[in-house]
Amino acid sequence: MTMPFTSRVLLAALLLSPTCALAHGAKASGPATSLGLGDSTFWDGGTIASGRVSSASQCGKAAACPSWKIMIAAGARRLRVGIDTPERSDTFAVDLVDPHGTVAASDSNSNQFNSEALAMDPEPGEWTIRVRPESVTNASFRMRAKLEAVLPEDLTAQRGHEALLPNLRTVPPYEFTFIAPANPLNGVYPPDTVNPPLAVGDIHPISCTVDEAAPPSLGGGGAKRCLRFTSGPMNLGPGIYDMRFRMIDDFIAGTAHLNPQEALSRIVVGPMKQVIHYADGGTEEIGAGTYSFHPIHAHFHDDYVLSFELFAVDDPVKGSLHRVGEGTKSGFCPADQLFADWTQFHQGYEVPGGDTALGSCFSPNDGVIGLSIGWGDVYRWQRPGMYVEFDGMANGRYVVQSRVDANNHVLETHDDDNLSYAYIEVQGDNIQLLERGWGTSPWDRGKTVFDGPGPAQRGMSTATSESEAGSKDDTSSGSSSGGGALPVGLLAMLILLGLRRRLR
Repeated sequence: MTMPFTSRVLLAALLLSPTCALAHGAKASGPATSLGLGDSTFWDGGTIASGRVSSASQCGKAAACPSWKIMIAAGARRLRVGIDTPERSDTFAVDLVDPHGTVAASDSNSNQFNSEALAMDPEPGEWTIRVRPESVTNASFRMRAKLEAVLPEDLTAQRGHEALLPNLRTVPPYEFTFIAPANPLNGVYPPDTVNPPLAVGDIHPISCTVDEAAPPSLGGGGAKRCLRFTSGPMNLGPGIYDMRFRMIDDFIAGTAHLNPQEALSRIVVGPMKQVIHYADGGTEEIGAGTYSFHPIHAHFHDDYVLSFELFAVDDPVKGSLHRVGEGTKSGFCPADQLFADWTQFHQGYEVPGGDTALGSCFSPNDGVIGLSIGWGDVYRWQRPGMYVEFDGMANGRYVVQSRVDANNHVLETHDDDNLSYAYIEVQGDNIQLLERGWGTSPWDRGKTVFDGPGPAQRGMSTATSESEAGSKDDTSSGSSSGGGALPVGLLAMLILLGLRRRLR
């Protein structure tokens, strides 16, 4: 005799417990015992000391695989279960096992801070959420799940010919250092694990890379002492951040040109287009600033996406500041690597951008740069341009601001929330991060404080929703955001081949 669904829910409430082996002393909570239509649940997964589990058959042998059982209601369109970890070097796989013991969906956060397994039209009954530590070391993680009665994209389609715009915000700066990366080719896609700080003990000779210290007349920053950090853009709007460029077509049309006066940062420059997406599926292209080919990064950028400024704190009580320095950032080619808002289940999977070799931001024609709905990315402190000039500054307290789209090239839902900050104290070469968040400074009454270990982790009480408008050092074992390589020689060859093809 089949047990009624309501009885199974009650039974699960009595039996549910996480079957996970965690690092010694770690604590973990569990999800809700059941999910009705539209319900969601959040829980702490704990910390795993070490794990190299390549498949489910290795669970309990190579390492423990934390798992939780949960009852789900009938009639759902999708079960979505996400994971969040502070470092993209730690790789977890999330398996959704249906009531028959079959893996109905699985996903991995390889080279990402977040990932999400999606099971369409899930069968009602008892499901198992299993987390496999594929490659982790002392890695904490948290989980979330939602049983969707209606897909967000289906609701969007009902809005007719309404423009769905992105809303760009920034990851507040973190990972501060005065030490330059050891690899001089720091933009050409070396994994962060092979691009450590250039230091031996307490000795670190330089803080700026060669291209950053080069004269501005060559496209360098003329930098002398670089206060380095990690930051990046996020998209919290209801639409895709979708930027397009067509370099070969632009050279033929005469709208793109070589730019030798900025040879180290913008050797080729052309007109960027933003694709506006409408709820009914229509699209429209509008002008949106420029794109450029960055020789050090070895790929194309959406120019001037982020800009950085340094402020000295004159009065820590009243919060009076004055501007003392700035940084340069020629542009970004982000990829979907982190959830912009952990509390909101609006992440899309449009993948307008990314770092596929010879595609996306590497394509000399049909190039795409962007972020899916609800996603963000960071360029770490090793990447060219991730600094503010600190030469001549005294010990004391400072605010570093990161601003997205300062030139208002991107059409967004909001242009008044594009700023984030980090409040730091500098004593010699030592840097203490005191606070970071959205807003202008710690004295901003409307600030949102980011209080977690990851790029976008913030307390559930302080996390903000855009629905109405739309640690350890992260040394990635995989390729880091915005990576890839398109050598200048190959770029020139592709330009010539494209021109010959078009002129035949």
